[in-house]
Amino acid sequence: MDNKDNLIEIIKLCKGKDSNAQHKLFNLYKDKMYAVCLRYSKSNTEAEDMMMEGWMRIFQYIAGYEFVGSFEAWMKRIMINNAINSYKANIKHNSLAHQVIERNTEGVFENDYLYTEEELIKCVQRLPNSLRVLFNLSAIDEYSNKEIAELLNQTPDSIKSNLYKARKVLRDELTRIKEDGNR
Repeated sequence: MDNKDNLIEIIKLCKGKDSNAQHKLFNLYKDKMYAVCLRYSKSNTEAEDMMMEGWMRIFQYIAGYEFVGSFEAWMKRIMINNAINSYKANIKHNSLAHQVIERNTEGVFENDYLYTEEELIKCVQRLPNSLRVLFNLSAIDEYSNKEIAELLNQTPDSIKSNLYKARKVLRDELTRIKEDGNR
């Protein structure tokens, strides 16, 4: 049995609420799903909480998965939606009013300094909640401004403006890291 057949069998068992299969599935994808949550969180603890909530949702909705498309992409979508719901639950109604983000992230990480993955993740985690979520949706998960606007109940123009702000904050933080590293 190859890996794809093995995964299909695990999914089928998970649909039947088999706890051993759920444990196997969790172990297969926990690192990838944690990485998704980490990008949307302020801390490792928050990422772990998001991930566990996401896994509960995966197991809650797995019966609806119809083996169409990538299963990993299906799970990632649940994790992202969970992160967005978590974000929405923690924001004040007017905290995002009239904020705008530009979708193009070109130039955020451009220069001759080689940043570590840890430095990049920490910079993204330091962004304010609203900017962090928007940056991840746009730059990392490649959602369009229109899709982001629909998810967050905002206008595409406010999304565009906020992404511009997020890019500027990240550029400033990365420049600071570069300067500190060259001392």
